[in-house]
Amino acid sequence: MKPFHKIIAALLAVILVASVAGCVPVSITKQWGYKYSDKTLSKQYDIGTYIYCLYQAYSEAKTYAQKAKGYKENEPFTDLKITDDDGKKAVAKDWIKDKAEENMLGVIAVDYLFKKDGATYDEAEMKAAKKQAQDAWDMGPYANYGYYQPIKAEVEQYGVSEESYAYVSYLASVKQSAIFDKLYDKGGLEEVTNKKLADFFLENYVDYSYIPVHLYKSSTDSSGNAKSEKFDKKKIKKIKSELQTIVDELSNGSTTFDKASKKCIKDYGTTESDVVTNTVSTKEELESSNADIAKAYKKLKNGESTLVVVGESGDSPTAYIVVKNDLNKDVKKYTEGTERKTVLQKMKGDALKDVIKKTGKDLKKSQALSKNDGTINRYDPSMFYEKPQETTAAATSAQ
Repeated sequence: MKPFHKIIAALLAVILVASVAGCVPVSITKQWGYKYSDKTLSKQYDIGTYIYCLYQAYSEAKTYAQKAKGYKENEPFTDLKITDDDGKKAVAKDWIKDKAEENMLGVIAVDYLFKKDGATYDEAEMKAAKKQAQDAWDMGPYANYGYYQPIKAEVEQYGVSEESYAYVSYLASVKQSAIFDKLYDKGGLEEVTNKKLADFFLENYVDYSYIPVHLYKSSTDSSGNAKSEKFDKKKIKKIKSELQTIVDELSNGSTTFDKASKKCIKDYGTTESDVVTNTVSTKEELESSNADIAKAYKKLKNGESTLVVVGESGDSPTAYIVVKNDLNKDVKKYTEGTERKTVLQKMKGDALKDVIKKTGKDLKKSQALSKNDGTINRYDPSMFYEKPQETTAAATSAQ
């Protein structure tokens, strides 16, 4: 599944085929929540599409509510005032409704842009997406990792169908990818040239290698728990001095990274799997994974090396021999070769989100879009609250 699945997070359609938390009568009739009709797109969206947008917004709002004053686990939170990641403050139930509509408009915008821009997708890719949707419905999106949580078990109680789930999630992702290509890839309406992509790559990416050396020993206590014991100051000073010699040799070219790593494996117990070689990532990714290495990297010139010690005040300090590799040698691969799409997505991913969001707002103002307020207003975010069940002991006591 491509990264575009994250652009509109899990906007899954549902068809109302059963009662929703006792709020509405049982129905097997497809009711529409939104419909759009002009020369570009003609489509009707079941009310279930909106219901799931509401459900997803409810789940997102709960993460903000958990940080809000007055939040209590396993109690309703929709009347609490929350603050989202953008700093917007609102009563949770109002925020949920606004977010649900924003996501619903995003669903429609994807269909609209796909038609308007004349985007196309690969049939094999669409077929694969349908299979992924079916597997997620039956077993869960992380079944390959041994974690089974079928989407069906999570949302079918609200009337979600497998077809609707597939349409607005995985299948929409394929359409989003096609829109992206049509806009920004080679020959696109807003094509990003290799030169512009190269400039972005050199500005936002890093290429580094490092060799970690532990300045402590690991052992297991009588209970089987792992523990770390820092070397004494004299030994740490000696190792750091020896590592600094390696750093100097790397910087002046008298040794190679391969030789340096083999020496550390032999003399200091570094494992081969711990050695990181020629890793290309964004600056933000390096910062989030190891801020100390990122800070040191910024001060180096291409080919230079430095020694960084992390956690020296704790029980498990680690020294890193860090090398800044020449990012220029990676440019062609990442802007013209196999990794081009990855960098392009990094460069223009947010732009696509903005396009989808703006298009959704514009469609809302359009006379071609109709909203079934009478039906939509029947659904309240609080319907997703599930009261905790009594434990067996509590139930037995009550009896």
